[in-house]
Amino acid sequence: MLQLLKGFDAIIAIIFLTILVGVIVITMRSKTYSVGYEIAALKAKEKLIRQRQVELLSDLAATERTVRENLLSQKDLSGKPKYILPDPKRVLRIEKNNN
Repeated sequence: MLQLLKGFDAIIAIIFLTILVGVIVITMRSKTYSVGYEIAALKAKEKLIRQRQVELLSDLAATERTVRENLLSQKDLSGKPKYILPDPKRVLRIEKNNN
């Protein structure tokens, strides 16, 4: 009888451990999937932000051209150009680092 009871306990222990391992594996897989979805969402958001940055830089360049053209088109009272600006292709720009 004791031998049968030990065999029965071993079967119950194996079933319990199998269920425990299954629950752990399922939990880890669901966490892995949720992290994967979060990474995909962040990559999509990064792509949108980069596209917006390109659009804003393009708008900035267009605004700079418009301001330059408007300044160059202004005349003083004698009809001479009010501002004489250097050719933008010959101007060296210093990049500002915001640290």
